[in-house]
Amino acid sequence: MERVIITTLCYHGTNCRVAAWQSNGKISRICLEDPQGERLLGSIHVGKVQKILPDIKGAFVEIENRTSCYFPYTKESNFLYTMPKKTSGLRAGDELLVQVTREAIKTKAPCVSSNLNFTGKYLVLTTGNRTLGISTKIPAEKREELKELLEELLPEERTYGIILRTNGALASAEELREELRSLEAQFTQLYRKALHTPCYTKLSRGESITASILKDVHWEETEKIITDQKALYEELCVSRQDTPAASMCSIEYYEDSLLPLARLYNLERELDQALQEKIWLKSGGFLVIQQTEAFVAIDVNTGKHSSKKDAEENYKQINREAALEIARQIRLRNLSGMILIDFINMRDCEDRSDLIQYMRSLVRSDSMQTVVVDVTTLGIMEITRKKSAKTLAEQLNQLRKGE
Repeated sequence: MERVIITTLCYHGTNCRVAAWQSNGKISRICLEDPQGERLLGSIHVGKVQKILPDIKGAFVEIENRTSCYFPYTKESNFLYTMPKKTSGLRAGDELLVQVTREAIKTKAPCVSSNLNFTGKYLVLTTGNRTLGISTKIPAEKREELKELLEELLPEERTYGIILRTNGALASAEELREELRSLEAQFTQLYRKALHTPCYTKLSRGESITASILKDVHWEETEKIITDQKALYEELCVSRQDTPAASMCSIEYYEDSLLPLARLYNLERELDQALQEKIWLKSGGFLVIQQTEAFVAIDVNTGKHSSKKDAEENYKQINREAALEIARQIRLRNLSGMILIDFINMRDCEDRSDLIQYMRSLVRSDSMQTVVVDVTTLGIMEITRKKSAKTLAEQLNQLRKGE
């Protein structure tokens, strides 16, 4: 069971809103944002194609404030043009609807897509991918039952696709039908508005962390949401009334002025530790986590560990402990892209295979798509994690610069 803590904090002189997830007594995820600002991620714009890049099947599209964004596409992509076209295919100067799918990361421009997503509590309506999808976290036998139900609800001829979220497994048919109608209306209204809107206009704002929490919380796995922000507390209470699955989750408004919520959960200390390169393990071993331009490098070391067991057994124990902490640190720091882990070398092939399976079981609960690929001939474990938002360190740097 998880707890979600939402508060504000002045971290070494930088004001930020903090959303933190606590599981098994440990903070497993932290997100930071400007209390007065909004995120680019998820926002929808009328953009203009600036330049076509045929060699890499992409283009650059300008959005609000003439921000240049990378736009990957294929021949099968469904574009929502906002101006009449005289020629077929995507051309420089075309105006179309795009949604920001990835924020700017280091030297890379933000990424946009013509596949607009309208997200509800149970469903996601997609304009580009017009298929029916079911969350893989729902058991296989339940997925087939839900697929049949959704096929009955969806019109035979439609211009969109639907993805059933994990929370949707607990929704009734009527709740799914009502949300589908709501998402259809959102899409229709936005597209009609776009046809009469000037280029470079933002049509839909990016979600704040607090708004995304309302949609991302797995109510049946959440013990408590606690906040010291009155408006958010009231919003959460209303949301729970509309969601039967949330009935067992406690919503708490924290009012102790003598002990701030951030201090109660030691969020400043948790942030300090999450931004360090070196992480100590209980056994005496330690991790070194370094973000490079191309990938994340994680090194596992025996450190101060000492035991009377044989060396191979020690290595196996430290590696399993390291794997558990690495899975937490990946989520905590929002590390993404290619992640390379140098575990302590083990001679036994079965032990190495067990470690891969153990790591796969640990990342399965990650809300972001994470894949343990394999171990190279040099003994480096390869993991990929979908990129969408900035790392925790980048979020803090952005707040400090006031961007």
